[in-house]
Amino acid sequence: MTIKPRLSVVTLAVALLLAAGSAFAESPTLFEHWVPSGWKLTASATGDLNQDGTDDAVLVVEEVNAEKLFQNEGFGPPVLNLNSRRLIVLFNTQSGYRELLARDKLLPSEHSQENPCLADPLLSEGEISIERGRILVELGTWLSCGSYGVSRQTFTFRFESEQFRLIGYDHSAFSRNSGEVTEASVNYLTGQKKTTTGGNMFEDTRPTASWSQISEPHQFYLEDISLDCFSSDGPGCNWYR
Repeated sequence: MTIKPRLSVVTLAVALLLAAGSAFAESPTLFEHWVPSGWKLTASATGDLNQDGTDDAVLVVEEVNAEKLFQNEGFGPPVLNLNSRRLIVLFNTQSGYRELLARDKLLPSEHSQENPCLADPLLSEGEISIERGRILVELGTWLSCGSYGVSRQTFTFRFESEQFRLIGYDHSAFSRNSGEVTEASVNYLTGQKKTTTGGNMFEDTRPTASWSQISEPHQFYLEDISLDCFSSDGPGCNWYR
């Protein structure tokens, strides 16, 4: 595989046109003030995060830098977009939105040089949403080459003591060739973990669920966790404090 750091004018124009066509959950002008110069809004979600009866917002903004677009002559898309993303949380107040949180180096970029066959873990295979007053960060793993594995991870955060605490983590995975399915769900409020094995996408099986108590500390926060989505060990996202 050969990756070149420069794009022709035609290729660059096509890449930027495609990048500009991202769907918005809200009108981009609504949050225009919060998008830094040289960045673009790629996703947003609204909902009441602090139980005050007004809709707050979570934004995903992405840097627009042609130097971070790379030609790819191997497997995967013809252009790899390695522009950085930022997660922004806005609270709605009587005087308008105010920024509560901005996190860099948390969300994965659209593509990966280490795994060019990996689809966008966030905007293609996952999403940012607000449900029942909680922020959900969903990341997916799907490769067009090199692996039959498909997985989805969901991080659930609740506003607590001026921070967003991780209260739930769900992980599911299956193989596109064998159909084997495994699932795990952790409740960080109770410390309980549910593991389900024996499922199959192609066969009528009876999955088995088992429960255990996690041993690690129960309190993690959006403000200080990290995600490693493009490690050399393989595709998928690992998280750590």
